[in-house]
Amino acid sequence: MTHLPPQPNHDPNHQSWGTPPQPTEFTVTAPQATIRKPLIIAGITALAVLFTGTIGYAAWEGFIREDTGVAACKAMRDGKQMDGREKTNGDDKMTEAEYREARAIFEESHYEKLEEHGTAIVDLAWQIQNLGDGNEMAAVAFAEPMKTHLSGLQSACADQGVIVNLSAD
Repeated sequence: MTHLPPQPNHDPNHQSWGTPPQPTEFTVTAPQATIRKPLIIAGITALAVLFTGTIGYAAWEGFIREDTGVAACKAMRDGKQMDGREKTNGDDKMTEAEYREARAIFEESHYEKLEEHGTAIVDLAWQIQNLGDGNEMAAVAFAEPMKTHLSGLQSACADQGVIVNLSAD
C-alpha cells in the first residue's frame, strides 16, 4: 500500500502558502507620457518667454536706448542742462534731489570714463556750492580737480562722438 501525504483540510481561516490568487480583471491607467507632455510643453514655453524677454531687454539697454552719459554730453553740447532741460537764468544752486538726479545720469552710463568724470564734476560742484558764504578761498582747492575732470569729461564725450565745449563763456 502506498502511503500518500495527508491532505490538509481546506479551512477558510487557514492560509495556504501557495500561489496567491490572480486578479481576473485589470484596471487601465494612463501612461506616464501623457501626463508629462503638458508639463514639458509648459516648461519649454516658459523658458522661451524668459529667453525672449532677456534678449529684448538686452537689445533695449545695449542698442536702442541712448546711454545716459552720452545723452548728457549731447545736452551740454547743445547748451542745455545735463538732463536735457533748457538752462534757466535764475539761481543755479542745486537742491539735494537735483544733485542726486545729476549724479545718477553719469552713474548709469555704460562708459567708464563718462561715469568717472561726470560723477566727479557733479560731486565737486555740490561741494563748492555748499562751502557757504565767506569761504570763497576754500573753493580754490577745488580748481585743479575740477580742471582735471572737465578735461576728462570732454575727452570721454569726444570718445563717444560728441564734441562739447565746456569752457566758461
